[in-house]
Amino acid sequence: MFGFIGAALVAGLIWMLFPVMVHEIWQGVRASWVVLLVAVVLIVLAVVFAAMEISFLAFLAGVGAVGWLIFGGMGIHFQQMQAVAASVTVVDGDPNDLSFRERAPYDVAKATSSRTLGNTTGDATGIVRALPARGDTGEYTTSVVRRGLFQGYESTQVLTPPLFGSASAADVRFCKFDERATLRFGGLGWGNDLKRAIAFITPLGTRADQGDAFVTCDGDTPMVYAPLTKQVGAITHRVPAGVAVYNGSTGKLSYYDNLSDDLPLYPQSIATAQRESSTASEGFWDWMFKRSGFEDTGKDTSDPNGSNRAEFGLANDGGINERGWQSYVTPLNSRGSSSSLVGLGTVNASHVENGVLNPYSVHLYPEGKSRQANSAVADAITGGILDGYKASGLKVFEIVPAKDCTWVASIGKAQSILYRASIAPNGDITLIDGSSPDEQPNVEPNGEQPAGSVDLEKPLDSMTVAELNDFGDAVLAELAARAAQK
Repeated sequence: MFGFIGAALVAGLIWMLFPVMVHEIWQGVRASWVVLLVAVVLIVLAVVFAAMEISFLAFLAGVGAVGWLIFGGMGIHFQQMQAVAASVTVVDGDPNDLSFRERAPYDVAKATSSRTLGNTTGDATGIVRALPARGDTGEYTTSVVRRGLFQGYESTQVLTPPLFGSASAADVRFCKFDERATLRFGGLGWGNDLKRAIAFITPLGTRADQGDAFVTCDGDTPMVYAPLTKQVGAITHRVPAGVAVYNGSTGKLSYYDNLSDDLPLYPQSIATAQRESSTASEGFWDWMFKRSGFEDTGKDTSDPNGSNRAEFGLANDGGINERGWQSYVTPLNSRGSSSSLVGLGTVNASHVENGVLNPYSVHLYPEGKSRQANSAVADAITGGILDGYKASGLKVFEIVPAKDCTWVASIGKAQSILYRASIAPNGDITLIDGSSPDEQPNVEPNGEQPAGSVDLEKPLDSMTVAELNDFGDAVLAELAARAAQK
């Protein structure tokens, strides 16, 4: 009796001191209990047979334990992925029927965050999240941590960078946290660690991941949203577990089972797991030898999207998706060596329901109409339209799906966008110059301008910036041709 009471007291003390650790251990046990149970039984048998000096059976049990940990673990992992793959569907409908609102590129927003902190005295976390359904062209947000021990966030920074040019002070606003609201991710101790506080108000096994969390300003009130996950099933897989919301003005922490808003409430890590689970949609050996499903554009090593190539936060803009809500969108490759884009993966990011996976839709381009690899598009822009001096110091930052069947590429420098390029389904590229967006040159899929696109007889004072650039190229080309004839 006293032993039971003592064990209960110890367990309670561990829970009070280390709630996050308890959650993590429980999740690990839930995810791997089948593998661990069989392995422990085989190891015990090996020890028993060794004690009985039955060497052959002890050897077999030991080898079986090792083999089970390797191959049994792989089989269990495949089954876990298959459970998630049940939420993934290849839908009827051309990806060109999807339409998304344009946004400023993520890399530019991240680069401008630190130089537009104004008079804040804290340190930006550097974790920038897209809220594309907010504002006219979407928002990007990040947190600023107040300096000092056991301090929370100082403020939330909201950036609304323009589609062209650089972000100015007018494109940035802040909402301040109350100094008594001391909870934050990565905090120290009892009243400072937001993850610890979430662990106390959520069921056992619930997980809060900073990579899924984001911040925003509700008027002048700073809010921290932490989409949660948990393990379900005998052969477990991860599902959403609601959302924890922290009010930076009152210091109140709330938990919601279900929530809908124009925010990325659905855990991004779950969307990633759903996309990756498509590789387990067929049999074990198809999964093992990478013959099934889809993957992101990681094999295209020159993709200008770089590491930010999957789960784009994009605002729906009509078409076959619901206007105004946000989706996680990923350009998809087949599992072979081809880097052509064969489709789009989408999942609703604006709604979360405890224990329920949102449907993940794979929209495939019709046979023979896949899109060029992003690296090929970038080469056509920098080596075709912006050939020579015009491309000096410029790079393509981001190529993402946009409105009315098109994709959009952003071109410029680290903190400023000079051009945007609209890419049609057939590969035609239209360059849009931020200084004169009305008349723009076209480029064919091979990256060359159509013949006759430069009017050499047009008065110089009536030419756009893009036309002047093209005029200069034409003059240089003519001089080079005449020099070669002499």
